[in-house]
Amino acid sequence: MVDDSQSSTVAFMREIFAYLGTSKSTFNLLSSIHQSLKEVLYAENFYVVLVSASTRYVTFPYYQDVIDDISTDDLNLVPLEKLFKTLTMYAIKKKQVVCLTRDEIEILGEQGEVCVLGTIPEQWLCFPLIHQGEFLGDFVIQSYRSSKEYSQQDIDVLNLISHVIAAALFLFKQNAELTDTLSQLQQHKDQLEEKIQSRTSELEHTLISLQDEIEKSKELEERLKFLAFHDNLTELYNRQYFLEQMENLASKSKREPIHAVVAFLDLDGFKPINDTFGHACGDYVLKTTAQRLLSCFRRHDIVARFGGDEFVILLNNAISNESLVAILTRVVEVISQVIHYQENSVKIGVSIGVAQHFNGVINPSQLLERADFSLYQAKEKGKGCFVFNSSVA
Repeated sequence: MVDDSQSSTVAFMREIFAYLGTSKSTFNLLSSIHQSLKEVLYAENFYVVLVSASTRYVTFPYYQDVIDDISTDDLNLVPLEKLFKTLTMYAIKKKQVVCLTRDEIEILGEQGEVCVLGTIPEQWLCFPLIHQGEFLGDFVIQSYRSSKEYSQQDIDVLNLISHVIAAALFLFKQNAELTDTLSQLQQHKDQLEEKIQSRTSELEHTLISLQDEIEKSKELEERLKFLAFHDNLTELYNRQYFLEQMENLASKSKREPIHAVVAFLDLDGFKPINDTFGHACGDYVLKTTAQRLLSCFRRHDIVARFGGDEFVILLNNAISNESLVAILTRVVEVISQVIHYQENSVKIGVSIGVAQHFNGVINPSQLLERADFSLYQAKEKGKGCFVFNSSVA
């Protein structure tokens, strides 16, 4: 079953596009995608098939299966006539999501629609890889364990992921072709520049056009990465997302009364941990702190890493003062508990500044400034405590 948190899916998508800059081949790219996919749901049996009019009609750039262990080289040597009746070709012809159980596969076989090569799975899912209207092929995920391995929610998430994989494959191929062409043109230019001066202008124009295309591809990649709105280390919401939610709340406050609470948190004693035990330990402390913070707040509360060892909390549902004090007291207690890292035991504290809004239109920057000033007061008070801002809108 796929993790139903949005952050897991978004983090997976962010990883896919990160692989574009590190993968040396289509196989490496798909192998990295496969490893990330296995962290989202059961995906031990996974393969990709691409269609091409310029070479062999179908190719298998990646194939991993726990039962039918066959290399991609051997798979690509299978005669095409043996593939025409397979489940893969059946799905390619449909160019849409195909979800089949073992019973349904056997019925198709009895009807002469398909002829399965290898072991029949209990559940077989195939998703089309389509980018900008172009059908690139399919990716398949299957289970030999159960016909109910993947729920409808899993299928919906995998269908969304198929579009991201298709975009990644398209960009990877385009970048590789552009880079290779650029390299060939530069080499050709160096060899013939003195003898063929008349073609210099044309070659330079082509070079500039190719560079522009590469820049456009990079810009597209950056826009897709922008979709990730979680902090990479702690997996909490990031600063940008938090500020956007503040602006949304400000707009909502123009239409209806809003009770909002902003808490600014700063870790006490964090810098010495970094200096003494190293950044790896510091990162572990930040991740542990993030999980502890999540355990203290409600699911609909927004917990974000603001930067460094600073965190912010946004509560936009009515909460009594007694409940708020109880939550903040628990935060101080939980964060101050010992953290065990390898053979070391470290301890931090937390200072919290709190600002509340009850009536009128919210001014996000002023609300944050009030919480920040309260944080300063908490630090001055001796740390390991929380202070409420005395000014209430």
